[in-house]
Amino acid sequence: MKCELIQYQLGAYTAGELPHESSLFIEQHLRTCPACQAWHKEVQEMALIWQQPGETNDFPDLTADIMDEIRQMPPLYTRQTSRLKPRDSRRSMIAHFGVAACLAFFLFQFNVFEHVSSGITQATQIFSDSVDHIFKEGKR
Repeated sequence: MKCELIQYQLGAYTAGELPHESSLFIEQHLRTCPACQAWHKEVQEMALIWQQPGETNDFPDLTADIMDEIRQMPPLYTRQTSRLKPRDSRRSMIAHFGVAACLAFFLFQFNVFEHVSSGITQATQIFSDSVDHIFKEGKR
């Protein structure tokens, strides 16, 4: 358990992000534990890899070409201006919210959601039983 905690914190220790007390505790542990010493060596090697500047690749930068192609593509759809006046669209939105609220109220009132959950539970049980049967019997 102690080694797991030390190994979990070795990245922060190597980066110098731990408090002084924690760093001292880890240093003391590293003096006596060969497994954590090996782990710390790997963490240091990984830190060196991350700190090195990236290698230059001979791959061309295609970003500008791709963006030019995208700009030249025709639009997928043309947006039509709404025939509704702003006042009408607000009324329409309020009406939609009202209908949705009424539907939700009736669904809760008639316990529709309770029946849906029991149906899902039954379907899950049937599926579980059939999968269990397949694993036990090896048949469909």
